[in-house]
Amino acid sequence: YTVEAEFKIMESMQAVKIHKTSMAVISKNEYNDTVLVSYSNSMKSLLSVIEIAASSEEPVLVTGETGTGKELIARIIHERSERSGAPFVPVNCAAIPEQLFEREFFGNVKGAYTGADTSVHGLSEQADGGTLFLDEIGEMPPLLQAKLLRLLQDGSYHRLGDPALRRVNIRVIAATNADINAMIISKQFRQDCYYRLKTLEINIPPLRDRKEDIEPLAALFIHKMLGHHYNPRDIFDEELCELYYKYPWPGNVRELESITRRLALYTKHHPRATIEMLPKDMQQYSNRRMLVGGSLSLSSYLEAAEKERILQALISSGGNRTSASNNLGISRKALYAKMRRLLLEFPL
Repeated sequence: YTVEAEFKIMESMQAVKIHKTSMAVISKNEYNDTVLVSYSNSMKSLLSVIEIAASSEEPVLVTGETGTGKELIARIIHERSERSGAPFVPVNCAAIPEQLFEREFFGNVKGAYTGADTSVHGLSEQADGGTLFLDEIGEMPPLLQAKLLRLLQDGSYHRLGDPALRRVNIRVIAATNADINAMIISKQFRQDCYYRLKTLEINIPPLRDRKEDIEPLAALFIHKMLGHHYNPRDIFDEELCELYYKYPWPGNVRELESITRRLALYTKHHPRATIEMLPKDMQQYSNRRMLVGGSLSLSSYLEAAEKERILQALISSGGNRTSASNNLGISRKALYAKMRRLLLEFPL
């Protein structure tokens, strides 16, 4: 369903409440309602692509940085498609050991290997009639990518230990934050599988490139925590509201939700949320801390900015140091040197 979701937003310099309208897509699933807030033009454009994907049976590749909401997009496509009444089976490819991939995806027959006392249905069979969502598709071993390609082409596969060809009727949606083109060059990902997956490609922009969505999203998370009578400018002081727009949000919507829920919890015991309630690395973006004579010197500010930019590059590349160094315009060796100097560890 598509609805008009209204969020009360106070003007920065006036104590007058105004209303701005934000388009939201709501999709039912077995856990909760999933909501996509799309006030920015880039996200509104994304909605039309989602509609096209939902009306199609073609594979979809969802790309974007960590925390942008790739699984949420996949769920909305599924729920708005003709397969909505069938299973949506999410799979984190990064969490499956390579030696277990084939068994997990395609199942096995009794006696296929030592200890296989019963036949097991694979994830592909569990998703029959519905959608198989492959998160972190870049982590799938190349050998299995070839078998996935066959599944994409005609729905056929073999259970482990079974020569009989089986078929399923599934729709595949894949997601990644990795640079698949770079992985193709390094022979880590099959080019033919990539082209089949990206028949329809949806790229979710990072939160720092759609700042219009920050306040409506924060309002949504506050509504969940405190109820619909509260909004960001009701419980955040002015300096904190300004900081929300200056901060680059390297963890994207996931980080925004975590921080906003943290502040909402604080306001249950304090009149208003302030920057002092934020993590130290966020506080450095406050105007007060950037003033001459403030607690953050020029050298400290430059170091913090450098650290933040490197962190963003690492997050965008999914932790791939080569891709991150290329994005930063420095060598891999220089990247490691900077990470050591800045005491930056990744994953965090």
